[in-house]
Amino acid sequence: MDPNAAIDIKKSTSRLFVRAPGHGSSLRPIRVVITDLVRQIGFPEDEVAKIEMAVDEACANVVEHAYGATRNWSWEHPDPEIRLTIHTDNNRLVIQINDNGKRFDFAAYRPGNILERIRAMRSGGYGIAIMRQFMDEVEYTSDEMTGNTLRLVKHLKKT
Repeated sequence: MDPNAAIDIKKSTSRLFVRAPGHGSSLRPIRVVITDLVRQIGFPEDEVAKIEMAVDEACANVVEHAYGATRNWSWEHPDPEIRLTIHTDNNRLVIQINDNGKRFDFAAYRPGNILERIRAMRSGGYGIAIMRQFMDEVEYTSDEMTGNTLRLVKHLKKT
């Protein structure tokens, strides 16, 4: 996808599909879509902000790490793109973020000491911790056919 292309949004009866270039210019429009959607679903504003931040961190990681500065990713695709599939299921919001970039060993990832990073005012390295803190479920898979998929789940609590 052209990095200057607008994001593509399609709706089915039960899902929202978003395709966007795998570039930093896509992050803001993705945040807008996510924020609008989770407000419509009925999440309170503090949860809206958390979901928005978790999805933004996930997509920023795709741009920075999966696609990176080189075009040396695992699958043969002409241009990097981010694909989101969003639906609700039994009072849960499920957001799947898919890319065809470099694989990541999610299970083996151990973040450094976050408090030390904050005290030292170091940037970066907070994304997965934010996702795990703000979402109820975070799962990553990588497959030759479908690419990398990060699944974020947030439960809608009844008030």
